[in-house]
Amino acid sequence: MNIASLVLRIHPHARAAAEAALLAFPGVECHGMSDDGKLIVTVEDAEGAAMTDTLIAIHRIPQVLAATLAYEHRDDPQLSNQQSETDSPCEEAQS
Repeated sequence: MNIASLVLRIHPHARAAAEAALLAFPGVECHGMSDDGKLIVTVEDAEGAAMTDTLIAIHRIPQVLAATLAYEHRDDPQLSNQQSETDSPCEEAQS
């Protein structure tokens, strides 16, 4: 499973249109919005829709002024094994 959380900036008056456009994508859920237009959204892989493609499509929604990735989780055992076998760039920087 792949999941990401985003903070989207939208005009508060455009909330209904933005949420309608976002919810048209499979795997997208809208959670809450602050008074100044920060909308919290989660995106998951869905049948026939990769999360990465959905993230790109979210940037193209006219009501979305900006999108910031707040959290990402990738459940890929093969990727985890590759990472453990290689040195992390963060570890190199600490040396």
